[in-house]
This record gives sequence, C-alpha cells and structure tokens, in this order.
Amino acid sequence: MGFIFKFLLIAIAISWIFSKLLQFFLKSKLKQFVDHANNLKREDDLRRKPNDGNINVDHIPQEYQKKRSKEIKGGDYIDYEEVKE
Repeated sequence: MGFIFKFLLIAIAISWIFSKLLQFFLKSKLKQFVDHANNLKREDDLRRKPNDGNINVDHIPQEYQKKRSKEIKGGDYIDYEEVKE
C-alpha cells in the first residue's frame, strides 16, 4: 500500500511540475511571437506612411489609364426639372 501511495504522489508531483514548465514555455513563446508580429506591423506602417503627409501612388494599372484617357474632360450644364408622379 505504501509503494502505490508514494508512486501516485511522485507521479502527481512530476505531472504538476511538467505542466507548470510547459505553461511557462508556451507563454514565453507566445509573447515572443506577438512581439515579433507587432514589430513587423510597426515597421510596415512606418515604411508605408509618407513622411510629409502626402499620398504617393507607385503604380497605376494600364486598364485604368486607357479608360481615363477616353473620359470626357468637361461638358455643358444641363438644367433639369424633377417630375413628380
């Protein structure tokens, strides 16, 4: 009876210590992952943010440029009346 009691006590103690170590390890790795992700986000935000507050367009798609050249540059004002039904 004494052997089984000692075995159970040691097994419980070892499993408790193992769970605490695993919990500590996972928390530290999760914290490192979150810090790394935050640093990447911060660097990306700083890289994309214009310094003078103006917006710079790096690329205009070809299809938009073709469409834009065909647009009407101006026109006449046409007065209209609302029709109530």
